[in-house]
Amino acid sequence: MIILASTSPRRQELLKTLNYDFMVVSPDFNEDDQDKDKNPIEYVKFLAYSKAKSIHYKYPHHIIIGADTIVVVDNQILEKPQDRQHAFSMLSQLKGRKHQVITAICILKDQQEIVYHTISDVYMKNYLDQDINNYIDSGECFDKAGSYAIQGLGQVLVEKYEGEFNNIVGLPLIQLKFILDQLI
Repeated sequence: MIILASTSPRRQELLKTLNYDFMVVSPDFNEDDQDKDKNPIEYVKFLAYSKAKSIHYKYPHHIIIGADTIVVVDNQILEKPQDRQHAFSMLSQLKGRKHQVITAICILKDQQEIVYHTISDVYMKNYLDQDINNYIDSGECFDKAGSYAIQGLGQVLVEKYEGEFNNIVGLPLIQLKFILDQLI
């Protein structure tokens, strides 16, 4: 059995597209208390590993998938906004610029530990402050790393992207499917 250690509806929808039977278990890990001054790749891998590990002891013989996604600009980690002002600040910082979306995946089964990451580049349009306010008014930004959802209304802020689209949404599927097919 596969267990997704994530309550993200986007990750659940993406994993469903691979046609595996899985269940969702909320990870017992508080990512808000973590040190964001680490190297972004090591940081996001640590979060994915910690989420998976937090439920692995309950289900040691299942395949556990933990994941986390961050947005990085100028080596600064942008996670989910705390409030409207924070969202505005992040979207202003991204305006007219390229940034990276990094998703780390941790897969645990028995004694096996597989941790990897995927990076996509996203180029934002040079939008206006009013565009930011209109987007924030939609409410979509509040549970998204970097304060936008490329798969939703936030796509109007994006000029183009390079890399795996599903990585930007929150669960890169290409390598995940390859690994799961080996473990099942």
